[in-house]
Parts: sequence; structure tokens; C-alpha cells
Amino acid sequence: MPANPNPIFTLTPENARVRLTTANTTRDLSSTTNAALLLTAAANGTRIDTIEFNHVAATQTQASIAAVGRIWICDSAIGGNPRLKREIALTAVTPSATAIGATFLMTFSPPLVLNTGEFLWAGISATQTSGAYDVIVSGGDF
Repeated sequence: MPANPNPIFTLTPENARVRLTTANTTRDLSSTTNAALLLTAAANGTRIDTIEFNHVAATQTQASIAAVGRIWICDSAIGGNPRLKREIALTAVTPSATAIGATFLMTFSPPLVLNTGEFLWAGISATQTSGAYDVIVSGGDF
């Protein structure tokens, strides 16, 4: 017999976001320079379904620069004890009035669950000379 026969649902939606413009050139987050704290797990934990990397710029024709988007799980808000969770290729895209810009989606199946006291950090591997990447989490807090 299972210990908990009732499904567990999130209580509060989670849509944390950061904007990244400059490269963090470490794969192990040994330096948090130019990386950003994306999300702090809630008191009862946090479920993450997706993380989006969307290139944004001042005009609709500014291209993104190819890079790698990275997500780390840490045990402190200052990036302590980081573990690389996932990487995603961010290819160069030139948008226009009729073509979309760069949008990349990390999907977690099963969902990524952060325990209380865990922190999600994000970074990109190449500086965007025109524009930035908005990194947006979709999920919920327990």
C-alpha cells in the first residue's frame, strides 16, 4: 500500500524570471559572475515543468548570438555547491517582421522538484551583443 494515496498538487504558480546579457564561461559555476539566481525553492518545495530561453532585443531584426544556456541546482543563494542540471543549445537566429526570434524550451518530464533550501541558477555561455535572453521558469510551489 502506498504511503500517500492522494495526488499532490502545487499550491502557488511559479513564474520566476531573469534577463541574461553577458557570458558566464564556467560549466561548473565555479564563478557566479554573470550568472543569475533564477529561483529559490518554496518552504515546502517547488515543481518545475519547463524553463524557456527567449532572445529579446530593442528591434525586431536584432539577431541572437549562438550560445549554450545552462541551469544549475545549488544549496545556497550565493551559488554554493553547484551541480549542472541541464544545458541547451541556443542557436543564432535573425528575426524579422515575419520570422520569430530565438526561443528554446527545456521540458522536465518527470518534473524537476527542488527541495526547501535549494536554488536554481541560470547562465549563458556567450555575451549577446544585441539583446539578451529572458529565462523563465514555469511550475509551482507546494
